[in-house]
Amino acid sequence: MTATEVEQEELGTTKSVYLMTFKPRLLDWQATGVFALKNLRIAIRYPANFLIWGILPLLWYAPYILMMIAIAGPGTSQHFTELSGFQDFVTFSIIAVFVYQYVDKSVWSVGNNFRWEQFSGTLEPLFVTPVPRISILVGAAFSDTLQCTFSACVLLVISSALFGVTYAITMVAPIVIMLTMMVFALYGFSFLIAGLILVFKDPSVLTELISNITYVLSPITYPLQALPSAARFAAILVPSTIAIVTIRELAITGLFAPASFIQASVLMLGLIIGFWTVGILAFRWGENWTKERGSMGGF
Repeated sequence: MTATEVEQEELGTTKSVYLMTFKPRLLDWQATGVFALKNLRIAIRYPANFLIWGILPLLWYAPYILMMIAIAGPGTSQHFTELSGFQDFVTFSIIAVFVYQYVDKSVWSVGNNFRWEQFSGTLEPLFVTPVPRISILVGAAFSDTLQCTFSACVLLVISSALFGVTYAITMVAPIVIMLTMMVFALYGFSFLIAGLILVFKDPSVLTELISNITYVLSPITYPLQALPSAARFAAILVPSTIAIVTIRELAITGLFAPASFIQASVLMLGLIIGFWTVGILAFRWGENWTKERGSMGGF
């Protein structure tokens, strides 16, 4: 028996053992890690992405900040201070832009991941692998979160240097906790989008609609109090709203209020459970819908 035949026999034995011992699971962490690593390798393969991740978000939001400065000067206005409770709207908005990067990434990247697999011709082979679909989604979410963290940190550093704003470093721990909870809630949100993309295929219009709605409802360049009462209620259902309001208070004032932080955490936990439940159900419905019609690889 040649060396090649021995290797093939060993590989076949390994596959047989894997298939014989395989048990259905809700989440396969090994598959999650493999998929996340695959996405990161593709992203790192093109070094220009690092420049885009760090600089492009600044170009998107700089016009809003410059418009604020042009209208009200380098400081603030009396009406803004009375409405928001903060003295400097540039400091007010930059920290919110930092947080919103994760929302934008979850809408445009995580949800569209299967569409990219479809363009690559790997979606159908991916769906016949014996791993839970949620593992693939979580893997895509992990890789995109790492990329987004790099982009958001570069944005925060450059913006802070350009506009001379500072934040309370002592509040890093509670900020990271709240940011992590928001990211987990957004994972469920992206699962919902992924399920809809399996059904409707072309995600551009759907993604653009969802992105603009979440941007309007999130208190980024204006305080939550500026929204109409109905929109304000809807804004609470968007994970970024609770995170932006809480993180903004921590980062700007440097004061930690246990009662309000616990309340925000409980609300965020409710959104995590709700979005994950709705997201997984929507994705499974989208998967079954496309399988029944044989349109998994269709455009």
